[in-house]
Amino acid sequence: MASIIATASGKGGVGKTLLTASMGIALARQGKKVLLIDGDMGLRNMDLILGLENDCLYNICDLAEGRCFMEDAILPVMKGLDFLPSSQEESWETVFPAAMDMVLEDIHRRYDYIFIDCPAGMGKGVETAFRMSSRIVVVVAPSWASRRSADHLVTMIGRGKDYAFVLNQFSASHRASLSFDDVYDTLDPELFGGVIPYSIHADRLAHEGELTDFKEKSAFGKSLSYVLRALLEKKEFPLSRWESFLTLGDRENEKETAGKASAKKAASFGLTWQSGSRSYRWQRRR
Repeated sequence: MASIIATASGKGGVGKTLLTASMGIALARQGKKVLLIDGDMGLRNMDLILGLENDCLYNICDLAEGRCFMEDAILPVMKGLDFLPSSQEESWETVFPAAMDMVLEDIHRRYDYIFIDCPAGMGKGVETAFRMSSRIVVVVAPSWASRRSADHLVTMIGRGKDYAFVLNQFSASHRASLSFDDVYDTLDPELFGGVIPYSIHADRLAHEGELTDFKEKSAFGKSLSYVLRALLEKKEFPLSRWESFLTLGDRENEKETAGKASAKKAASFGLTWQSGSRSYRWQRRR
């Protein structure tokens, strides 16, 4: 029987979808059977970061209303990881909640974990996902707007629900409007699920539809592993461990930026991308 986890944010643009997909990828690498569900009706984008935008012939609404079989709607991403897209045409206001319950009832025995990527904000979609989930991850970016909206979102979580805040896209250099310490000091330590450093490399992979290639030994990959242990196993780690991930993430981003600068300089001398590169293939898919 699957543990159903909803990821939500009171505000858009906090990297919630990338984080959700990455958690699924990390667990699949550990040998778990995971299903990612895009719950953002009408505005789905998880298919893009997984490189499956051309394969989404059916969606969760088709499955709920009996227009396709389970094997038609659920797409394989990698070993141990599947993906169920949302509808581009439907909205949560037109979806029959009981039909969604039936979908999860049919598929939850196939997986160890099911992640539901909620739409941003507060609405019927978030309310439905919260009701169906046993755990909720509230994603907070380094801005006061994101932090405040997260508190509003928590008011929708019913009693007895297990939830935690995960701080995402943070940096040790304090280039963002808020530092890790700024936000951590506003949280109940018992509700802190960890911090993920901003990663230029992971962000680029997501834009290219190749997120499954992120490096486990990177600051992003290591912090993700610790976040999963904190969320799923209730492990506690010293703040110094999380701060070390942020520092390592900054160093990796500096190298990534320097590499881009070198490539740009080389291009000015006549070098060009090969047609087989990921960037070229991404342009072809758009």
